[in-house]
Amino acid sequence: MPSAQLIRSAQDCLVQVRGRTAGSGFLAAPGYVVTCAHVAGVTGSAVELTWQGKQLRGTVLAASPAPAGEGLWPYPDLAIVALQDAPEDHPCVWWHDQIPMGGQKLTAAGHSDKYRYQPEALTSTFTCQGDQFFDGGLMLRLKQDEVTPGMSGGPVLDLSVGGVCAVVKATRMDSTDMGGLATPIGALRCLDPTAYRALVRAHDGFHAEDERWPCLPAGHDAPRARAILPPRTQRTLFGLLAAAPTPTPEDLVPAFLRAAGRYATPPQLPLHEHRDVISELQAFVVAERAVPTTLLYVDAVARELPGPLGDKLRFLIVMRAESLGLDGHDLARHGKAPHARSTGPRSVMIRLKPSAVDPSRYHVAMWRYEGPHAISPAAAESDALPLQEALTRARSLLPEQLAILGRSGDGPAMVELIVPQDLMEQEFDEWKPWARKAWSSLGRRHPVVLRDLERFDDDEFHQYWRNRWTRFMAGGTSGGRTMALACNDETDQEMLEGWIESEPSLAALVLAGTLRDSSSGAVLEVALASGVPVILWRRSDPRRCPASTRSGCPHRIPRGCPDGEDAGPCPAEVFFTDLRTDVTVAAPAQWPERVRQLRGMAATAPVGGHHAKDLVLLWDDPDRRLPDAPLRYA
Repeated sequence: MPSAQLIRSAQDCLVQVRGRTAGSGFLAAPGYVVTCAHVAGVTGSAVELTWQGKQLRGTVLAASPAPAGEGLWPYPDLAIVALQDAPEDHPCVWWHDQIPMGGQKLTAAGHSDKYRYQPEALTSTFTCQGDQFFDGGLMLRLKQDEVTPGMSGGPVLDLSVGGVCAVVKATRMDSTDMGGLATPIGALRCLDPTAYRALVRAHDGFHAEDERWPCLPAGHDAPRARAILPPRTQRTLFGLLAAAPTPTPEDLVPAFLRAAGRYATPPQLPLHEHRDVISELQAFVVAERAVPTTLLYVDAVARELPGPLGDKLRFLIVMRAESLGLDGHDLARHGKAPHARSTGPRSVMIRLKPSAVDPSRYHVAMWRYEGPHAISPAAAESDALPLQEALTRARSLLPEQLAILGRSGDGPAMVELIVPQDLMEQEFDEWKPWARKAWSSLGRRHPVVLRDLERFDDDEFHQYWRNRWTRFMAGGTSGGRTMALACNDETDQEMLEGWIESEPSLAALVLAGTLRDSSSGAVLEVALASGVPVILWRRSDPRRCPASTRSGCPHRIPRGCPDGEDAGPCPAEVFFTDLRTDVTVAAPAQWPERVRQLRGMAATAPVGGHHAKDLVLLWDDPDRRLPDAPLRYA
């Protein structure tokens, strides 16, 4: 297929964008335009657009956050614009997540007013000089042509694969052939997951039915030719997967690793959809694999989809396998179940629930958790007991349940305590439940975490809870800060809520002191109601700021502690800095185990000499639920 036809198709989708600045964009799916965030503006901004002489309006559905000061917008500097009254039957680009090789010729389309007062469409041909990490993400370096003002947000076409591979971001120098930088199209996965899913499913569904975008035959080397699906097969596959139920995001990285095999490392970008996993697998080629990893993954997905959709996927797999000289026996022999739901850590779940008749008494219930579909009751729920009796009962039942889990897997099982807020200051991690090991504490031998009882019982919290948990597990790749210190000596809960809600990426909060301090208790209450899933604090009395003896702690949310000479170092800030350094060396899913290790370190330090002394971790995974307390997806 002539390259000119692909370039013409990209030009047909080119859009002029007038938002925060003037630039370019492209129709990426029915009713959606992709551009740069520095062109369109922040999420919620109104945007004016022009396509083939038609004036359009849109709203920024998702975008990278604005920079704190001057300079380039942070990675990935992309925006998704939802059109109002989108033109009927408009074309859309086909995008391809593959990163082009160094030396590959690329064509960019955009607008420029360099030669006329009104911006006009133009194309430029570049050579990909390779990639580089810039501002925390992978960028493409373009050279040997000019990136003119107004091209930002325009599509970059890789003619070798027949699709848009990147978005123009910046120029190196005006009026030169030094080129500039482009953001790979796959970095759209760094934006809001809900907006990304809406875009990608609309894109894939469109191209499964619409054949206006030309299909370019693949011309890859032998190993890659087996790994990469032919264009028509890929469009059909992605269209089918766009109609499948939304996968659980935390399952996708383990699925990728199982399909890719022992050579793989986790993808750098987050995974939200099956097509993201397939794109990563196509980029990860293992020549020794008899069956391409893409087929292994799709085969496992198809086995979990009943009805016509699963049948169509299986037919597609068989046709592709036959074209490679494979048969069903090859798939059965090499196949695994990469889409099988990950179970996460095994645990004993203990629930202490206040009696409806007398809230000072508690019902004790206990389960062994070995997966979402393998939750076994450890004992019948108790009658309402006084608090100390309830704690004694839970402590006495625990060793046997931990021993049972210890026989079924490696590593120490976790202990999850599902309790009301007024019990969160209990010394659960200091329990010594083993009669013959009076020196051995629960929190040093097993990861011990708290969970909020109220969130199990109140559906209103589930949406906020799940959204923030997803950001936490993404490890900060979605933008914004995910971990912060909450230090406040006032109990203005409206101010606290405003601060937390203004930080949508906030997923882990560190309290300055014990919950016996009313200000920390107020922060905890608001944070839980706002869906913050991870909270850390110490039960021990906080060290007071020197300034607090005169005028109270000057460290207010959201204002920072002043640098006055009489203030001295802020103990809360020191605690936060030390703790953040220690826990963030571990992946988000490993924080309970990391805190267990820190508790061990604290036991060997002098009294009061380690910041993990009396450390409490509230670690509330919304997918780890009890049989009688199901959650609903928001």
